[in-house]
Amino acid sequence: MQKQMWLMIGTFLASPVIAGSISTDVKTKLQSAMIAHVDDVSVDGAYTYLDTKTNAIETVYPANVHPMVLSVGADFFVCSEMINDKGDAVTADFLVRKVDGNYTVVQMIVNNRAALQAAMKKLGN
Repeated sequence: MQKQMWLMIGTFLASPVIAGSISTDVKTKLQSAMIAHVDDVSVDGAYTYLDTKTNAIETVYPANVHPMVLSVGADFFVCSEMINDKGDAVTADFLVRKVDGNYTVVQMIVNNRAALQAAMKKLGN
C-alpha cells in the first residue's frame, strides 16, 4: 500500500527538473529508486534516523516526492518531504547513482538541506 501511494505521488510530480535536461525515463527511475529505498528501510511506514542537527533519534513518514532532481556529474540528488509525529515537514534528499546498471540510493540525508545546498554551491551549481 505504501509503495503504491509513493508511485502515485511520483507520477503526478515527475515534471520540473533542476540542473540540466534529464529525461522523463531517468527521472522516473531515480524516483523509483528513492521510493524503493524508503520502503526497504522503513518499518510499518516509519523511518527512524539520527538527526545530526538536533543529536536526537527522530521518526518520520513519507509525505510527498518533490519534482526536484539535481544532477551532480553522473550522480543525482532526488528530493522528498517527510513528516514527523507532530506533522511538521522534514526534508529528505537522496544521493542516487547507477550501480551495476541500476539506479541505487547510496545516501539518504534527512533534515539537512543546508548541507546539500552548501555542497552544490561548492560544485558551482
